[in-house]
Amino acid sequence: MKTIKDIAKEAKVSTGTVDRVIHNRPGVSPKTKERIQKLLDKYDFERNILASTLAFKKKYNIATLIPTPASKNQFWSGPNKGLKSAAKEIQKYGVITHRYYFDQYDLKSYERALEQILKLKPNGVVFAPFFYNTSLAFVEKLKANDIPFVLINIDLETADKLSYIGQDSFKSGYLCGKMMNIITTPKESIAILTSKKNVDSHLAIETRIKGFMNFFETNISEKPIHKIFVESFAPKEVYKALTEEFSKPRPITGIFVPSSALFTVADFLQSENLQNIRTVGFDVHQKNLDYIRKGTIDFAIDQHPFEQGYMGVKILFEYLLLNKTPKPEYRSPMNIVTKENVDSFNVASAIEYSV
Repeated sequence: MKTIKDIAKEAKVSTGTVDRVIHNRPGVSPKTKERIQKLLDKYDFERNILASTLAFKKKYNIATLIPTPASKNQFWSGPNKGLKSAAKEIQKYGVITHRYYFDQYDLKSYERALEQILKLKPNGVVFAPFFYNTSLAFVEKLKANDIPFVLINIDLETADKLSYIGQDSFKSGYLCGKMMNIITTPKESIAILTSKKNVDSHLAIETRIKGFMNFFETNISEKPIHKIFVESFAPKEVYKALTEEFSKPRPITGIFVPSSALFTVADFLQSENLQNIRTVGFDVHQKNLDYIRKGTIDFAIDQHPFEQGYMGVKILFEYLLLNKTPKPEYRSPMNIVTKENVDSFNVASAIEYSV
């Protein structure tokens, strides 16, 4: 089994130079880097590291934390499947993945899950940071214990994260504003449907709303926009809020839903036979796809939920066992799904990434 010293000797460079190539750090000429990489590939250097890990029977513990997936028609079922898939793949290398969940609307539930993770003392953590200040405090504790962490779906303003995987929430909200502008006229009223419980808890949703508003503030300043708050996205709550909204003298002509609950609006519109109301939002689970096919939902942005969970675990695994330093962020593409492309849309398509 070749060591870094063996590779350096054969390549006629220092061990530090080999280490820089392994970790993809600057300071090595392209020609030298190519020569070293060929030797690393020749001796299957990564597999040697993994074999060494197995030989010494070293165990690693990775903790993951996401909201409890309420159903298959909820965004977090996608990352959950990705986490499980990656965990199964790396189990043979002595990596045990401990999955933790919480109620995304309940701060106490989130705090309890964070405490459980700290008691575990894992080698690394993959989590979706809800409740901004609480998440920052948790990050400080991870740093104090030298525990690397990867963020998925929701980003934090901290330079200490190993990596972030997900969309640019502001830009995706801005894009939704642009799409809504295409399908409505400048003076038509539109609304944003969101939950009261999202305030101060789900940073990504609030940031999408800011991006959406920014498009109209920048480009269509006279556009009438207001928010419709619901306690939850249960059909009963949505029906009640929208019934009240459409009873007003000048009803809205478009609705933006900054979450995966777009189908709850489509349910209402179909039941009330409101065919001319434009809808834009997020995620391509089965119920949203069905309404896109019918034309009740105009546009939905896919967030690649499976890949967020899968990549989060794999990136942390490669960092811990292969010493691979990932890029600071992996931005999920903003694929727009509409009636014209829905049948050819591949929900399970993986996004490319390199480390």
